[in-house]
Amino acid sequence: MFFLIEQVVAIVLALIVVITLAIVTMVVVAVQRRQVRERYFERLDRVRQEYAPVIAAVLNGTLDYRRALEKLRLLGRDRMAMLERLCLEADPTPDQLPALRRLCEDLGLVEIWQQRLRNGQKGASLWKRFFSIEGFLGRLGKVEFLSRAQSAENLGTIRHQPSWPLLVQALKDRHPDVQSVSVRALALIGEPQSFPALVERLQAVILEPATTHVSLRAVKTAVVSFPLSLAPRLLPSLQHPHRRIRFLATDVIREIVEREASQHEGFVLGPGQFPPQLAEIFLTRLCADENPDVRARTAPILAHMADPRATQVLLALLEDREWFVRLHAVRALAKAKFALHVDAIAKRLTDRHWMVREATVHTLQQLQRLDHLCDVFLHTQDRYSQEQIADEWQRAGVIPTLLGQYAQANSGPESRVVDALVRMGKTSYMLAVLTHSTDRNLRKRFLQDFGGNPDPQIQYWVRELARREPDTELRALALASKLPERP
Repeated sequence: MFFLIEQVVAIVLALIVVITLAIVTMVVVAVQRRQVRERYFERLDRVRQEYAPVIAAVLNGTLDYRRALEKLRLLGRDRMAMLERLCLEADPTPDQLPALRRLCEDLGLVEIWQQRLRNGQKGASLWKRFFSIEGFLGRLGKVEFLSRAQSAENLGTIRHQPSWPLLVQALKDRHPDVQSVSVRALALIGEPQSFPALVERLQAVILEPATTHVSLRAVKTAVVSFPLSLAPRLLPSLQHPHRRIRFLATDVIREIVEREASQHEGFVLGPGQFPPQLAEIFLTRLCADENPDVRARTAPILAHMADPRATQVLLALLEDREWFVRLHAVRALAKAKFALHVDAIAKRLTDRHWMVREATVHTLQQLQRLDHLCDVFLHTQDRYSQEQIADEWQRAGVIPTLLGQYAQANSGPESRVVDALVRMGKTSYMLAVLTHSTDRNLRKRFLQDFGGNPDPQIQYWVRELARREPDTELRALALASKLPERP
């Protein structure tokens, strides 16, 4: 028994010694690491103070390039790490990119970044990665995949076009972070030859989700960044049997087209921008695709096409069985060239879905067809359509225009519309306009038309307007009506 107690005590003492040594070792390592970090940042501050102005002067073109290069090459120990930090501390402007790219090439940074990517693509044996001195030191320093990801990001930052094949290979890197960074770098470089690889990766995200770790959004964002001239390369995807791939390809072209349209006034998709084969597939196949998402995304593209058949296809989409397809079609028709088809568009004011009705009001507003809206507003039996037209008028700022026409016309649809709006209780915006308006005739007519109205609520609105009326004659006109005090 005594022997057993001695053994237990020995084991406990041994454990105490081991734990104490481990704690002491951790404390020593933490202190040393902190000291190393402090020395590193002290050196970085000194280097930044001395060399950052040199790099800034080179990028701005105010210092001789050769002299600056010679000075940067004399940086001393850990020169490459310091140069990488200094050169890429801030995102370069487009004007600075050529100088920065040349500087990184001449300093040898580009070669180092490319070599890191090549080593990652070759892979390493288990022995080298886990048991060799290099692998051990690598694990103590920066994690290996972070180095590859940083290299890919740097090559994209300086837009190093010759590195695109390496970045395409990095799309298959064993670590998902390197894949994602490579996708963004390829988008920044914008090399047309890399476009098929990104499209292939886009399809792989859908068809092989278990083996593809990069996000769909990241790949799609990269593909959309390329110019419209590369859209024909999406033809195989537009005809792919998988419905989601067809949708993504259509949506990519839609985003590219809308970006081009926002940058160029009067943008039209003619044969020069949209080859006949590509236009034909939108006009005959995708607009009738079994996937409603595909049909919906074709509408904005059709709206920009020069082919006369595009208008008829868009009008057909107004009758689609899916409400969101009709919604996209209505929004796409909000262009001046479709003003002749306002009757077909106005039919959607009584659509069974409220979002389509709301979009129709907005489209007719953009087409400046107030007469159609007034006609539907006065004659429709659909209370919801009336409410949405009135609400859209208030949001779009049409009420001042409507009241201006109401003040000038003795009779007409404007008078009936204002009367209907008052009866519906849509008066808050009108009263604000009337109160701040400088048009005396407008206020006078409103008081004359509604001053004797028997409705208590309307009487209250008229009295409130009269109380705010600065014109003595108009205030007397309103108060002369036997209106009750505020309820």
